[in-house]
Amino acid sequence: MKAAIIENTKICTGCKIEMLATKEFFHSSKGGKYGLNSKCKKCRKAFGEKYRKDNAEKEKERSKKYRENNPEKEKERHKKYYKENLEKHKEYGIKWKKNNPEKRKKSTTKYYKNNIEKIRERDRKNTQNLSDSYVAGLLKKPIKHLNPQVLETRRLIILIKRELKKNNFKTLETMQNNSTNKNNSEMENNLKENDNKRDLNFEVKNSDDLNKMLSGFLMDVRRGSVTHYSANSINLVADKINKNNLNQLEYKRLSGGNKKIDFFEKE
Repeated sequence: MKAAIIENTKICTGCKIEMLATKEFFHSSKGGKYGLNSKCKKCRKAFGEKYRKDNAEKEKERSKKYRENNPEKEKERHKKYYKENLEKHKEYGIKWKKNNPEKRKKSTTKYYKNNIEKIRERDRKNTQNLSDSYVAGLLKKPIKHLNPQVLETRRLIILIKRELKKNNFKTLETMQNNSTNKNNSEMENNLKENDNKRDLNFEVKNSDDLNKMLSGFLMDVRRGSVTHYSANSINLVADKINKNNLNQLEYKRLSGGNKKIDFFEKE
């Protein structure tokens, strides 16, 4: 029969309470009995708080010196804290901005002035990569008010226009404007001839169908299998979709409100 394991106990020199001599109640200490500190964790915490309060300036200077001498450790500590307290940090930021408009303005101005090259590089990357914030800015609406499908549609339109320009095509807006100056019968014949090769006028019932059609056209542009007339066709078809094929409820959901979304605004 195994003998019962008897754990050692230790009396805290602070609160005078007897506790199990384990790291659950005491911090480690090489010189202490059982390798533990003489004061329990609660007493050590209370002592530390009182010391920092009574020696505020001294502690402030010590902390400053530590941060200066250990920049990498401080960076990692802040990164870890931010990650573990993301929601708390976000709420604090929103509250601070609301209560300190003037400070926020000065801080923003100062940051922009000191980081102008960094900001320009960030904006360049956002423009090149068509980030959500960049696309939302073109639509002149906050990201939170835009359905992801709307952002994707606008992004596809921009990519199509960029590819057309890269291959020396006219822009979609130019084609649309030029189409009004063409003889109607001539334009209809050209579009009809093109649509025999590419079925662009299929029924589009929702935003997914719209984006699939635009994605397919983008691939054709990149492959070089697109003519001026087919580019004009997609412009007219997408315009038709924009105005007619999306019902009012779907369109309102996509736009996040009643504001009209023009998919063919200039970039």
